[in-house]
Amino acid sequence: MNSLAARLGLGLAAVLLAVFLAQGYVVDAALRHLTGAYVAERLKHDAEGLLALLQFDPAGRPVVDEQRVGPIFRRPYSGHYYRVQTGQLVLRSRSLWDSDMAYPGAAPAPGQTRLSLGSGPAGQTLLMLAAAYEKAGHPVTVVVAEDYSPIEEDFNTFRWRYLGGALVALGGVLLLQAWVVRRSLRPLRRAQAELRELEYGEVHRLSAVGLPKEVAPLVEEINRLIGLIRQRLERSRNAVGNLAHALKTPLTVLQQVAASDTLAAHPELRAELLEHTASIDQYLQRELKRARLAGGVVPGQRFEPARELPPLVDTLQRIYRDKALDIELDLPPGLVLRGEREDLLELFGNLLDNACKWAQRRVRVSLSAAGEGEIMIEDDGAGVAAADVAALFQRGRRLDEGTRGHGLGLAIARDIVQHYGGEMRLGRSAVLGGFKVALRLGRPAA
Repeated sequence: MNSLAARLGLGLAAVLLAVFLAQGYVVDAALRHLTGAYVAERLKHDAEGLLALLQFDPAGRPVVDEQRVGPIFRRPYSGHYYRVQTGQLVLRSRSLWDSDMAYPGAAPAPGQTRLSLGSGPAGQTLLMLAAAYEKAGHPVTVVVAEDYSPIEEDFNTFRWRYLGGALVALGGVLLLQAWVVRRSLRPLRRAQAELRELEYGEVHRLSAVGLPKEVAPLVEEINRLIGLIRQRLERSRNAVGNLAHALKTPLTVLQQVAASDTLAAHPELRAELLEHTASIDQYLQRELKRARLAGGVVPGQRFEPARELPPLVDTLQRIYRDKALDIELDLPPGLVLRGEREDLLELFGNLLDNACKWAQRRVRVSLSAAGEGEIMIEDDGAGVAAADVAALFQRGRRLDEGTRGHGLGLAIARDIVQHYGGEMRLGRSAVLGGFKVALRLGRPAA
């Protein structure tokens, strides 16, 4: 179970259930004890009253004045009974009618009392008190009993009511606990939302304001790591840029030497030198562009096609003004793509430049807001045969050597898409009939 809220909820639910069960047991035992003590005290009072009414006739037989005994002991099977025994002589209450009542346990010692549950004349449960006395030189054992069944029924009714009330209370406490847990985890959900905003470039760091002390160190550490990543990326870019610029001067010198009259007598050497210096220049340009691919390394970046693409389209229309291209933009309003602005400008720039280069009159750019966002760039040019699609991704490879360029555009675009964990497909446009590039940007690569 990986849910923190579920762990807290189940843990507290188990504790509350144990507490309610323990409380129910304690309450039940306490009520039983108090009720039993109350009834026992009443039975003891009845036994002492019977002892006071007990007389012995001249023959030594025990006698109790029935008129002075409570009427409840005179009504048959009333639920209140007594039995007085002295020696072999036994005196029973009229409520026992023709039944007898024996104490189930051991007889008490003189001066002691015993309490026990037994069976009554009508099969009911009796709470019985046995007390041993001595009166007028005669040992006397008085057993007084009361029907315990109504008390048991009251106990059962109380148990069910208590169980119902406890379940309602437990449910209420669990709901309250769930609300408290959700409220306590709100800072984590807020941090999650800010991370999403950070990914889209809406914020540049997480806010630590109002966070509990258990969560604040985590957020501060994330902010520190974001700053370190930015610094390291900037140093890496600067180092690559400095290296490229440092190599640019000697490379230019080599190109000038190759083009000078010094090597006029060695045309093969000149051609080979020019070819290799051109290749080095292409790779330098490529590595400079790769150094700008921040991808998922720098959070807090966003790209808004509706704002960034129109100026790019205007620039391309000026570059290819001899073609009078109609570049159509189909952009959902408010669409935001995750990624660094420079990366995605490089991506769209390479793909649109390639489309404008081969188009006859029309270029179409369409974006979809579904899923991670699908991007489609189409033109009405001659297109590419299916057998030649794989060759388009080879660096420096051009199917038409008569067209200007280094042949790096699609390869660079593919690198950017792969860096962002996306996919790129090439084919023929069903709408314009020319070349089509369809791609989907995934979550940036770390």
